[in-house]
Amino acid sequence: MYDGRISQWNYTDEWGEKTEQFVDRAFAIPSRPRTVWCPCSKCANQKPQDKETMSNHLLKFGFTPSYKIWTYHGEKAKKRARKEVRQIQPKGEYDTGFGRCLENLANGNVPESSHVEVETPQDAETSEDPEENTKEYYEALFASQKPLHENTEVTQLDAIARLMAFKCHRNLCRDGFDELLVIVGSILPKGHLLPQNFYYSTKLLSDLKMSSQQIHACPKGCMLFREEHADTNYCIKCNSSRYFEVDRNGDGQKRQTTIAKNILRYLPVLPRIQRLFMTEDTAQQMRWAVEGNRYTDKMIHPSDGTAWKNFVKKFPLKAGDPRSVAVAISTDGFNPYGMSAAVYSCWPVFVIPMNLPPGVCMRSENMFVSMIIPGPKYPGKNMNVYLEPLVDDLVRGWEGRGIRTYDASKKEYFDMYVWYHTSLHDLPARALFCGWCTHGKWPCPQCRQAVTFFWLNKGGKYSCFDEARQFLERRHAYRSDVKSFKKGRVVRGPKPILKTGTEIKAELDALQPSPDGNGFLGYGETHQWTHKPCLWKLPYFEFLELPHNIDVMHTEKNISEAIWSTIVDTEKTKDNIKARIDQERWCDRPELNMQPPNGAKKTWTKPHAPFCLTKAQKREVFQWMKDSLFFPDGFAANWMRSVNLETLRVQGLKSHDYHIWLERIMPVMIRGYVPEQTWRVLSRLSFFFRQICARELDTKGIEKLDKEAPVVRCDL
Repeated sequence: MYDGRISQWNYTDEWGEKTEQFVDRAFAIPSRPRTVWCPCSKCANQKPQDKETMSNHLLKFGFTPSYKIWTYHGEKAKKRARKEVRQIQPKGEYDTGFGRCLENLANGNVPESSHVEVETPQDAETSEDPEENTKEYYEALFASQKPLHENTEVTQLDAIARLMAFKCHRNLCRDGFDELLVIVGSILPKGHLLPQNFYYSTKLLSDLKMSSQQIHACPKGCMLFREEHADTNYCIKCNSSRYFEVDRNGDGQKRQTTIAKNILRYLPVLPRIQRLFMTEDTAQQMRWAVEGNRYTDKMIHPSDGTAWKNFVKKFPLKAGDPRSVAVAISTDGFNPYGMSAAVYSCWPVFVIPMNLPPGVCMRSENMFVSMIIPGPKYPGKNMNVYLEPLVDDLVRGWEGRGIRTYDASKKEYFDMYVWYHTSLHDLPARALFCGWCTHGKWPCPQCRQAVTFFWLNKGGKYSCFDEARQFLERRHAYRSDVKSFKKGRVVRGPKPILKTGTEIKAELDALQPSPDGNGFLGYGETHQWTHKPCLWKLPYFEFLELPHNIDVMHTEKNISEAIWSTIVDTEKTKDNIKARIDQERWCDRPELNMQPPNGAKKTWTKPHAPFCLTKAQKREVFQWMKDSLFFPDGFAANWMRSVNLETLRVQGLKSHDYHIWLERIMPVMIRGYVPEQTWRVLSRLSFFFRQICARELDTKGIEKLDKEAPVVRCDL
């Protein structure tokens, strides 16, 4: 058909007939806007036109050369593998990513024409039209793709998004942003589409935004003013005022204002997960956990674990659907004002869809901030109250027929089920999620009363030293060792058996509240339950085999910091005077006992431990770090800058630096400076974490590590 036209007035009947069929097909899909990208040689698929204008353009200018596959008008092109290298964004340029958003939103195809850089927002013919809210999103996104003015390819949406990003980055006030729009608008040609002020800018973006809620909370965190308590002005538990109270009339009587004391910001997570299915590429990736190709038989994704597989076997109709979404929850506290500012603890809660492939699952754009728990105080067991909106959404995503969602890859609606898989956090945050206090004599939230810690009189804390022996095999030599561990103690008890979810639920249901309303009876004597987590509202929670996780980053950081400070003998060393006094009572190691005053020595002295470096050895090690320790860019911190040879300290180490030190540097650093047996034990610990942090995990290897963990712990 491309050879049938010579000029505007000279073309064959076949060319005219096929061109008319092409235009009819391009406008035949009812879900499309009234304008479609024009494929004439003048517009070159860069400007949308109506049906009559497109017909006249094709007759006058002809088709764009080399436009053989109609990817802009409903035809599917074969996907080509491509590598895209994006340059680092220079300072002052604000790439909002809408170009890539539209590229994904269209159909994921790469046009054959070499001069076309951005793909069309037109989609292939759908077998099922989107419902109203989904249709509004598509129409708003496509309608805003009008050029800002006739002499630019920058769209109206992209221009507004860039200016809004500049406003946030430079912290412009509303009046300043309005003045900026006036200045930029006066420079642009007449007829431009730049909004007049901030109000019209946000109005244009409103259809593309995700909903958010501001939920008032009790100042003490007792309750949320929502649902049946939405109109309540005082806390039903502590009678605290919902709003600030002021003395307006000067009569000494305070009256409530309309300003809330405590506000929980909640961003509903279900619509955000639904939007992942509204673009074809991400919709396909959301089925990867079930349909994805594994290039190895090792574990590379949470769906390869037994916890995921057993849950799918338990609920095959809901969890077994390739498009059902498993989510993980993660949270931790931080001070948004910096460590040097006033004490403030703010807790963002992230929800992570686990269906995505391994290389995509943990990207920042796929970790949704579902809520921001306000400070300034540590939420404690009131975390249970703040999580109520999120848990209610998870219940709604599982019960009944789930959530009606549009799948852009299959062009159809389906019932999406969302289920909670696990949580990721450090040990203190785990205590808030599971409801078990991680302090005291039963701090392990997994073993609970099966492992009892003992009290250190001088250290003033509980210790788990020697408690790892009960996890060894029944005939292991360490069980009968009366010298290397607690002196005179032999361990004969069986290995602790972990309780199932059903048993834990029965234990929680049997708890009796205290008469004063604070906690449960028997706390600290028979149990350490602080509260019943709201996650137990989920109808399937008792069947989860791994409901909570302690992330490896915090574990490595804590272990590395303890070993580093002990070996280098800093002020944070675990081998302090109090520890030496306690070990004299519990252990049979006379060479490490504190030495009393003797002769010229008028004070007690601490003997040098063989696992600690001397001052000369520390200087050699630090000199090696400063002169010979190199890593590829981005792999680790610049240790050359961190090392201070005058004070013999390494400053500014972060969590990732401790991770690198434990797994890569420590075995090389201490070799030859500590006894061979000590080096072997620490090297085994280093290799243990290297195996855990590998990208691929062997099932048999994990079982071996599970048996090896208590042995390594006892060796230490």
